[in-house]
Amino acid sequence: MSAGGAGSGARPEELLRMMVALQERGQRAMATRLHDGPMQEFTAVLLELASVRRQLSGALAERVVTMEDRLRAAALELQLPPGVFRLGHDATDALIAGLRQRVDGLLVDRLDTDLQLAECPPTDAEISVVLGAVQVLLLASNPYATGERAWLSVRSGPAGLDLSLGVRPSGHEPPTDEARAARLRPLADVIGADLCHDAEAARWTATLHLARQAAGTPTH
Repeated sequence: MSAGGAGSGARPEELLRMMVALQERGQRAMATRLHDGPMQEFTAVLLELASVRRQLSGALAERVVTMEDRLRAAALELQLPPGVFRLGHDATDALIAGLRQRVDGLLVDRLDTDLQLAECPPTDAEISVVLGAVQVLLLASNPYATGERAWLSVRSGPAGLDLSLGVRPSGHEPPTDEARAARLRPLADVIGADLCHDAEAARWTATLHLARQAAGTPTH
């Protein structure tokens, strides 16, 4: 990163990676619990319904078919999306998936993206830092609800990644939003981002440079 403490202890990017790793671990644990618990039970109930249906005919059999369809649909709704960071995934696809699952519609009403990663694809660790930085900044911008439109630009080159994130609030907060700036500035300082807060236009932009090691990209 372009900024960060040089002393002992975890660096900001390490904390962001740990935050996203914790999310991934929680998602995997939840998927395992669903698979070993409710999903197994749904499967058992479906088998029982199929056994009952074979002994029925006419309208009663059709009602059981409807019940089976509803139960399958409910089970499908409970299935979690696949993990974002898997070896072999395309870097752009992985970042898009992470932003779709954890930012767009959750932290903001709409997120527009401009991702240019093909020249020097980022590692999983770098994607984690980008995703973590975006999440903490947007959460600080509006901790209580969505209602904003944000845009994100990420460009990857030999020297590292350059990130630009901006938000124009929906108008629910007053233009001179000092509380928003007070929430954002300390976090921007911690993760090494440069923050530009335009009180009159009620918008802010944060830029961040994630530098790569001279000998190559950071290890996963």
